[in-house]
Amino acid sequence: MKTLSLIKKYSDQVSIKILAGYQEADKYLWVNTDDRDLIPIRITLPEPPEYHLIDGFGLPAEEQMWHPPKLPKRLKELQRSLETIDEIWDELNKNKDVYANEIEFIREQWYRRIHGYWFFNNGKPTYIDGWHYFYCAWWHIDVGLPKYRDRDRKFFLFARFIYKDTTTFAYIDEKGNPRRNDKTGYFDMIDTGGRVFYGFNYPKHRREGATYKAELINYDIISTTMGAWGGIQSQNDVQASKCFRKHLISPWKKLPFFFKPNYEGSTSPKAELSFSPPGRRLSNKGSFVSSDVGLESMINFEDAEPGAYDGDKLYFHHDDEVGKLKKGISCWDRHLVVKECLVMGAEIIGFTIKTSTVGEMERGGGKIFKHQCEMSNYFQRTPNGQTRSGLATLFIPAWEGLQGFIDQYGMSVIDTPTPAQAKYIGRKIGAKEYLLNRRKGYIDAGDYEGLSEEVRLYPMSFTECFRTSAKSSGFNMAKLENRIDELRFSKELPIRGNFSWYHGQRDTYVIFTPNKNGKFLISHQLNQEEANRKFWDETEETWKPGNSSWGSAGADPFKFNKTEGNRKSKGGGAVVRKAKMKDGNFSMKRKFVCTYSNRTYDKNEYAEDMLMMCVYFGVPMFPEINVDLIWDYFEKRNYAGFLLYRFDPKTFQQNKTPGANTNDKIKQEIFTEYMNFIEYEADEETHVELLEECRDIGGPEEMPDYDLFTAGGYALMGTAPIYQELEEIESSEVSLDMFVKKRRYS
Repeated sequence: MKTLSLIKKYSDQVSIKILAGYQEADKYLWVNTDDRDLIPIRITLPEPPEYHLIDGFGLPAEEQMWHPPKLPKRLKELQRSLETIDEIWDELNKNKDVYANEIEFIREQWYRRIHGYWFFNNGKPTYIDGWHYFYCAWWHIDVGLPKYRDRDRKFFLFARFIYKDTTTFAYIDEKGNPRRNDKTGYFDMIDTGGRVFYGFNYPKHRREGATYKAELINYDIISTTMGAWGGIQSQNDVQASKCFRKHLISPWKKLPFFFKPNYEGSTSPKAELSFSPPGRRLSNKGSFVSSDVGLESMINFEDAEPGAYDGDKLYFHHDDEVGKLKKGISCWDRHLVVKECLVMGAEIIGFTIKTSTVGEMERGGGKIFKHQCEMSNYFQRTPNGQTRSGLATLFIPAWEGLQGFIDQYGMSVIDTPTPAQAKYIGRKIGAKEYLLNRRKGYIDAGDYEGLSEEVRLYPMSFTECFRTSAKSSGFNMAKLENRIDELRFSKELPIRGNFSWYHGQRDTYVIFTPNKNGKFLISHQLNQEEANRKFWDETEETWKPGNSSWGSAGADPFKFNKTEGNRKSKGGGAVVRKAKMKDGNFSMKRKFVCTYSNRTYDKNEYAEDMLMMCVYFGVPMFPEINVDLIWDYFEKRNYAGFLLYRFDPKTFQQNKTPGANTNDKIKQEIFTEYMNFIEYEADEETHVELLEECRDIGGPEEMPDYDLFTAGGYALMGTAPIYQELEEIESSEVSLDMFVKKRRYS
């Protein structure tokens, strides 16, 4: 229909064949898509102008692409012949008629810098933000002017959206999660009357130009705002100085005069770019006028200490390489200081961008940066409409914008290229397959340390940005890596959601409700007849599970203290479906059907979550009891019968306490269970976050930092053959005494 209307409207100007190749403009831009740890964010794009007003109209689609503007010859001559910016403005002001076309060119460039730009790209009307236009048109990087890239378009549109956004969700529950409109299925938004974001985190792949882009925005804001101060911090003062000189000053020096406010000092400032002298500007009447004062704005850099800008008022702050800060310097502590520099009262006046490839997780600041990103969930808001950090997070996979996999229109060649793309890039595979092949090389060579570094440098998912180094756990790493890679693009991954009692009435039956912000991941949902199998034992006055032979649950209660690396412990939980054997072979392997890793400040909420999980699946709980939260809670709630007790395989005596204490012996048992599971059963596992913890853990001593791994280990222990044998006794006529004797002689 759109093509038909175009033909009717413009067929007198352009051939019908050309118009038939044109497409509609996008109405929205989506970011953080196809990532299991992120919820997509939708950004509304402006309506396109009349098609004949868009650059490239009238050309065949295949000839439409980005072309940077060219500085008019006479403006070049003025820049060469006159020494100062004031002299150039004076010359234009005195000869407005002579330089009418050049003055119009300047007006056009300023308009596009402020309002953005529309051009046809391979038949599609494409809008780029003003920052993006300024970047591609005039911001010279180390290889010259940047080429148009769809990855950069996404970055700049998201940056502007976060910079301008004043909205929050109309309906937010007590935990800060938004609720959809029941009628439309969408989130309703309301205007708060002021900006709600200080800026955003940008974990990224190596050498994708993020530092240049951040400094472009730094320059744009500071060079157009009276009395504004922009700051730069990095890993240390040496790196901050490099960022200032290479990514700010070097492009600034190559800008045309009309994008340069009058500045103070040399043409190669070493520590500060100051716009203090009186300035000149283009008036609405076409003449150039002087102001009594200059912008009085400036950009500088400071050392890495969190308090370097404490007490200052900043309109922009670039936090560079925040995931590589050395031990003792926290990017979170720095953000808490800078956040107060970007605000006046309740009004956010500044903007911060936090760019980084992530360094080694244990020693390079990665854990703290990950915490900062987790606190920046766009879909979790405080009553003031802000995220917990005041930031948002943008992640773009490494296969987008990867050098060598970009076609002539600036579009990423992610999957198998078209014949035209293959000819242009000189490859028959896309970026995704290329990156997977690189990883396979490390796996085949058994170089898991190198693989970890490769993954961090070129992450395909948000979680991969924070990949830990290869560890010596003794697990079969090749099987883990291969299974994780298989699951990367699988569509049969667990569903996130929550458990709740029917109509909120405890001890009725538990239902599972899908929710993208949910605490549980479920890979096996039960139907109404299978779920909630429990019965009341009148003798013992307790509820008992009715599906004990099907599976077992495990729990690792969190501690209200900090673990190593300032990472607060989470509560872990898991359910494992038991294996079935026939003639010594698996007829069905063990498999995790439910996992839980969540931090709540209400320990009873966590315990109730674990209880509902067990009731839904009808399985017993084998808990860690160093913290006796689960044990106590289940007993108080009359669910003591759901607690699983160990049996001594030699004496066949039941322990006096359920579950186990995580001592050295139990830790080794858990590692042994995982070793067998990974070797023989994990090839069917779908809970990838559990497999990643298995991959990342170094040994039993690190279990306090791997809550899900520990909870899963307890669930695996609950599936031990001894419990299977007990169930066989209960369903047969063999006496317990005979069974004990049989085991002793076998």
